[in-house]
Amino acid sequence: MNRTPHAPSGEPNPLRVLSPADLRRRTSMKWRTHPADVLPLWVAEMDVPQPEPVVRAVTDALALGDTGYPVGTAYAEALAAFAAERWGWDGLAVERTALVPDVMLGAVEMLKLVTGPGDPVIVSPPVYPPFFQFVTHMDRRVVRTPLGADLRLDLGALDEAFRRAVAGGGRAAYLLCSPQNPTGTVHTAAELAAVAGLADRHGVRVVADEIHAPLVAAGADFVPYLSVPGGERGLSLMSASKGWNLAGLKAALAVAGPEAAADLARLPAEAAD
Repeated sequence: MNRTPHAPSGEPNPLRVLSPADLRRRTSMKWRTHPADVLPLWVAEMDVPQPEPVVRAVTDALALGDTGYPVGTAYAEALAAFAAERWGWDGLAVERTALVPDVMLGAVEMLKLVTGPGDPVIVSPPVYPPFFQFVTHMDRRVVRTPLGADLRLDLGALDEAFRRAVAGGGRAAYLLCSPQNPTGTVHTAAELAAVAGLADRHGVRVVADEIHAPLVAAGADFVPYLSVPGGERGLSLMSASKGWNLAGLKAALAVAGPEAAADLARLPAEAAD
C-alpha cells in the first residue's frame, strides 16, 4: 500500500502530493515549454497544491466578478501582517508601498527612480540571469561584483565596486538579491547592515529583490533589507508569487524605507497598476 510522505509537522508533504501526470496538466511555462520526456527544473514554479485560503480567495473573487483594476492597500496590509509574524519586522509601512506588476518590472522602475541612463548598476553573480538583461535593456551599465568563494557577499569587493561606480560623480545602484537566487544564500543581518553602511558611505542606492523571502531553508532566518541599520534609503520588491506559486497572477509590492518614500512617490501611475 502506498503511503503519502509526511512533513515533520505530520501534514502531507506538499512536494509529494501531485504526481508528474498531475503537473503536466498545467498550462504554465514550466510544463509546456519542453517535451514530456524533459523534467523541467529550469524555472522556479512550485510543484505543490495551492493552499486552501488562496483557492478560496481566488474562487470568491471570480464568483463575484471582482477582477477589475486593483485599488487600495489590502495587499500591503497582508504583507505587513505576514512580515511581523514571520520575520518579526513591524516596520513595513503600508503608506510607503506601491503595487507593481511583478518583481522584475518593479525592480526596473525602482532603478529608474534612483539612476539615469548610462549609470552603473552593481550585480553580484551567480544571480538570477534576467538581472543582466533588464539592466542592460533599460540603458544602465552592469557592473559584475561576484559573491565570494563561500557564496556569500564579498564586502571588500562591493566596497571597491561602489567606490568606482560613483568616482565620476554620477549616480549608482546595487541590485541586491536576498535571498540569493540561485544559490539559496540567506544574507545575515550583519552582512546586510554592512552593505547598507557601504551604500551610505559611497552614495549608492540599494534595490533589493526579496521575492524568495518566504522560502528560506530550515535553520536560516530571512532579514528584510529595510529592517537593518542604514536600510532606510533602500527600496525593496516583495511578492507572494514564489512562496505560493502565484506568478501568473502578476502582483508584487514595491516597499520604500523611510528615507526613500519621496523616491517611491515619483513612481509613474502607469507603472503602479
